[in-house]
Amino acid sequence: MEYTSVNFLLSLGLITLVLFIVGLIGKFLKFPTIILFIFIGIIFGRYVHEDKTLEHLSEIGIVLLFFYLGLEFNIARAIDVAKRIWVVGFIDLFFNFFVPVIVLNILGFEFLVSILGGAITYASSSAITSKIIVDEKRIANPETEMILGLMVFEDIIAPIMLAVLAGFLSGQNIEGIAIGIIALKISAVFSFVFLISIKFKNQLALLIDKILNEDLFILFAFGSLITFAGLTYSLDLSEALGAFLIGMLISETGKSEEVEKSMLSIRDLAVAIFFFLFGANTVLDEKLLDIKTILALIILIVISTVGKFLTGYLGGKIYGLSKRASITAGFSIINRGEFSIVISKLSPAAYLSFFGVYIFFMALIGILFAQYAPKLSKLILKPKQDKPKMLSNFN
Repeated sequence: MEYTSVNFLLSLGLITLVLFIVGLIGKFLKFPTIILFIFIGIIFGRYVHEDKTLEHLSEIGIVLLFFYLGLEFNIARAIDVAKRIWVVGFIDLFFNFFVPVIVLNILGFEFLVSILGGAITYASSSAITSKIIVDEKRIANPETEMILGLMVFEDIIAPIMLAVLAGFLSGQNIEGIAIGIIALKISAVFSFVFLISIKFKNQLALLIDKILNEDLFILFAFGSLITFAGLTYSLDLSEALGAFLIGMLISETGKSEEVEKSMLSIRDLAVAIFFFLFGANTVLDEKLLDIKTILALIILIVISTVGKFLTGYLGGKIYGLSKRASITAGFSIINRGEFSIVISKLSPAAYLSFFGVYIFFMALIGILFAQYAPKLSKLILKPKQDKPKMLSNFN
C-alpha cells in the first residue's frame, strides 16, 4: 500500500505534537510515557518510514540517551558499584544472556543471531525502572539500592556488549583475530577517554565553568558528543559507546549536573522520537504468524520474565534482603527498553520484526509487573499475623 509522502518539517511538527498529547495522557494516567511513544509509533509509523532525516534524528536520540547514562557515574563510582553488585551482576548475565543464547540456538536460530538475541534480552530498562521507582515513591524501599546498583552494572556492561556486537555484525567473522581487533579498539577508546580524564579533567572543568552560561556552550557540548560518537561508530564499534564514555568524562569533571540541565530539552525531544521510531519500525509481517515463530516468541518472553525475576529474587537474598523485598526486586526489573532497542537495530532485516515485537511485549509486561510488584510480593508471601491467644477458663 502506498502512502502520500509528507515533508520533513510537517512530519516532525505533527509527530512532536502527537507525542506531547500522548505524554500528557501518560502523566494523567501515571503510566510511563515510553511505552505510549512506542505504541503511537506502531500506529502511525507507516507514514514516516521513508524519511531518512527522522531516522538520523533517532540516532541522535540514542547518542543523547547513552550520554545521560554516562553522566550518572564517574569511574570511581563504576568501580565501587561493580565491587558491591558483581555477584548479582553475574547471576543477571547467566539468566538473561547465556540462557537465552542457548535457548535461541536450540530453537534453530543462527549462532550469531542467538548471541544478538541474548544481548537484546539482557538489560532491563533503566529509564522505565527508575521512573516507576520515583513515581511510586519507592526510593526508600529496602530493595531499591540493589535494583539501582544492578541497573548501573548493566549500564556498564551493555555498551561494551553493544560495541562487540557492532564489530562482529559489521562483516567480521567470529575468529580469534577479529575478537582481538575488537577488544583492542574498545581498549584504545576507553584508554583515550581515561587518559583525558586524568590529565585534563581540571582544565575541562574550568572551560565548562567559563562558557556554561554562554550561547556557545551548547555548540561545544553537542559538537564534542556527536564527534566522539561518530568516531567510535567509524571504528565499527557503536555510537552509544562513544556517547557513554563522553558522559563519564564529563562526570569526572564534577560538572555533570550543570551539563545535564543545559541539554535536557534536546535530549527529551530526541529520546521521545527515538522511542516513537522504534515503534514505527516494529512492522508486523507475515512471518510472525508462523506457528514456529509465535512459539519461539512466547518461549523467549517466558524465559526473559523468569530470568529477570530469578535475578532479582536470588540477587536480593545474596544482597541480604528479606524474601518479600527480594520478590519485589524480581518483579521490578522484568521490563526491557532502551538497551534492547539499540541492540535490535543491529539485527538482520529478517529478524527485526521478531525482536521488535519481543521488546514491545517485554516493556509492557515489565511495566505492569513493576507497578504492582509490592502488591504481588504480599500476595505471594502473606504478612504473618499474630496467633490469637488461647484463653482458658478456670472454674
